[in-house]
Amino acid sequence: MDDHLKWQETEAKLIEDCTIFELYESKRESKSGLSGTFYLLKSRDWVNIVPVLTDSRGEERFLMVKQYRQGADKLTIEFPAGLVEKDEHPEKAAGRELLEETGFRAGTLQLIGKIMPNPAFMTNCCYTYLARDLRKVDDQNLDDLEQLEVLEVPVHEVASKIGRGCYLNSMTLIALHWYLRPGGKAP
Repeated sequence: MDDHLKWQETEAKLIEDCTIFELYESKRESKSGLSGTFYLLKSRDWVNIVPVLTDSRGEERFLMVKQYRQGADKLTIEFPAGLVEKDEHPEKAAGRELLEETGFRAGTLQLIGKIMPNPAFMTNCCYTYLARDLRKVDDQNLDDLEQLEVLEVPVHEVASKIGRGCYLNSMTLIALHWYLRPGGKAP
């Protein structure tokens, strides 16, 4: 049906292995005879975790992290997130990243969204999990070059500030979307 829009890879060459992604040169041809060279970032999948705490009044707050982001040269406030390891299920990665970055373990993890961050040149997916029934079980266990602070932020504050100040991470925006999608909270 849509086969006329598909392209076929005829040759691929690894240009650079950058640890968290690989840069490939991909030669491709379309069904209509177009051909070109494209550059692709092949990366492991990502997970985004939306950890929700509920206080005694029933008000929900997000457990978030503040960190410096090298690409933006800015501090950001975002949801805990990370790479899915080789042969690791995304749900397991979500639980692992939440524990490593915050010291909290979720009683329940629920997949609320899956998206390709930029399919124009990236090959990976990002899975977003809702984490509830949180309990502090350990200290942070951060990677060697990772520095972050754990924050509790009211849901309404994140929703009103997204896209401004420290709330500039696009994956935080999509995670918030999955959480607040029409019809109420995530299923």
